Amino acid sequence: MKRIVQAFLIAATVFVAPSLSISHAHAAVSYGQTNVLTIGSSGSDVQQLQADLRLLGYFTYSQNTGYYGEITADAVKAFQHDHDIEINGKVGVQTGPAIQAEAAKVRAAKGSTAGGKIVDTAETYIGTPYAWGGRSAAGFDCSGFVGFVMSQYEIDVPRTAADMFASGGSVDGLKAGDLVFFTTYGEGATHVGIYVGNDQFISATSSHGVKIDSLHDGYWGPRYLGARSYL
Repeated sequence: MKRIVQAFLIAATVFVAPSLSISHAHAAVSYGQTNVLTIGSSGSDVQQLQADLRLLGYFTYSQNTGYYGEITADAVKAFQHDHDIEINGKVGVQTGPAIQAEAAKVRAAKGSTAGGKIVDTAETYIGTPYAWGGRSAAGFDCSGFVGFVMSQYEIDVPRTAADMFASGGSVDGLKAGDLVFFTTYGEGATHVGIYVGNDQFISATSSHGVKIDSLHDGYWGPRYLGARSYL
């Protein structure tokens, strides 16, 4: 009986050990190194790729969808063009590590500043719906979103975009965490967002909720009013 039990334990050990080893190895794998991402790919690897490309200013879709479509492929091609990599729209052993290395540099620079931390917090709410007068994760309006994020770092800002613009400090060169303002109707500051870097900002929009846009966007560019700092 004793020999039977010993044999069972040995067999169990032999069976389980490879599974644990494989799982550990897989956890260390980064996208593009063992699996090529291309149009039609989906999952967490694609979502991380989109987050990295957004950080670098190449992926500007409103959300990180986790699906590799034409928009993601175009963002990859633009990165490849700028970094002298074969332009094929695929993320493999050359493109994948290059994107991750560049994203790591930006994150390191952002993470060392208060503004970078504010941006990181703001980005966790991408996709949150718009709600007039909203100031919680259930729904935001533009100034409510900015106030909510800033309050998490004990930074008090006025309630409206107009008052934020009037009260903030002057800005000489945009940096992460600065507030950017737009005139979307009437006069003065009627919309506010948080500058994230690479000429992009995050804000709560009435049409798509919390999303990232370019300052040079066809809609936002002509309506840009200026920036203020509360840091």
